[in-house]
Amino acid sequence: MLALVVIARTAVGFQFQSVAAVGPFLVADLGLTYAALGTLIGLYQLPGAALALPGGLLGTRFGDRAVVLLGLGFMTAGGVGVAMGDSWLVAAGGRVVSGAGAVLVNMQLAKIVTDWFAERELATALGFMLSSWPLGIWLGLAALGAVARARSWQAAILVSTLAAALAFLLMLLGYRDPGAPDRAPAARRWWVITGRETGLVMLAGVAWASLNAGFILYLSFGPTLLVERGATPGGANLAVGWASLLSIVTVPLGGALLDRVRRRDVVITLGLVGPAVACGALALGGPATLWSVLLGLLIAPVAGVVALPGEALSPPSRNTGFGLFYTVFYAGMALTPAVAGYLVDARGEPAALWLATGLWLAALPALGIFRALQRRWSMA
Repeated sequence: MLALVVIARTAVGFQFQSVAAVGPFLVADLGLTYAALGTLIGLYQLPGAALALPGGLLGTRFGDRAVVLLGLGFMTAGGVGVAMGDSWLVAAGGRVVSGAGAVLVNMQLAKIVTDWFAERELATALGFMLSSWPLGIWLGLAALGAVARARSWQAAILVSTLAAALAFLLMLLGYRDPGAPDRAPAARRWWVITGRETGLVMLAGVAWASLNAGFILYLSFGPTLLVERGATPGGANLAVGWASLLSIVTVPLGGALLDRVRRRDVVITLGLVGPAVACGALALGGPATLWSVLLGLLIAPVAGVVALPGEALSPPSRNTGFGLFYTVFYAGMALTPAVAGYLVDARGEPAALWLATGLWLAALPALGIFRALQRRWSMA
């Protein structure tokens, strides 16, 4: 069951990265500006701002497997739409459909893992689930640029779509529930959260969205910057992809480290400042592979940020609270690539990497305010 979850979430990361991996080909073939390319990248996350809250309710009503299959179906249909798009508008429509499916998949997989491993090694299982997202991104960086160069960007998009279709087939044939999951009564109230919990979880969402957006900008616009400096698309994707590849291992290890140290926030701070330095270094120039390796190593402790909602929320408010958390996350992830694209058009290719640097650092004040309010309200 865990393997099915990992395959499905890897397919999400793979498809998300597909547009960025073939970005130079899209710009040339469809005549896109970098602002339009950035918007196309961000549209994959945009449905999450609307679907994060109701996604959990769909799972309660129709079952986990049905919602994951629905999401993977949307991913497949939307991917075909992007591949067949002969204009930005058509490609954008397909991107929104596939992104809506990815939201449903992401929201439900965490619940599936919890159901299966609540009495087993839950933290380990969640670590595998989290690492599958950067695995998919790395596969996109490593493979899709080469496919686009050898065949076409449409072929590369279809390869990423086939991954979603494969995950659909495996989930359809192989998934089963871990027993008889509890079903909430239809009349049960689900908006159960205090004002203090709301404030804390929104701050945690800002921090999580900010650092993830910085990471995605590095992976999405870093290859374009390297191509402008003379690298091949495949070589640029591979150089930048080291950050994603290493994070597959370092993020779970960083979570284990945080469970064993007292000064957790000091370690988390290092995990925010270090990647910010790597982003700025790539913007300035120098060996891209070195900066990517450093980012992939230093990103390890950021798993502590996604644990913040669990510190703030009581058990009855977790469904609503995590819905708010992911609403903020998806909104930030949808908007920042478009902003980065506009900055690239106006200021040149390094502008997106400077924005990524600022986003990594912007998570620090959100974390600091979270801790200050947490301490203040705990003493009230």
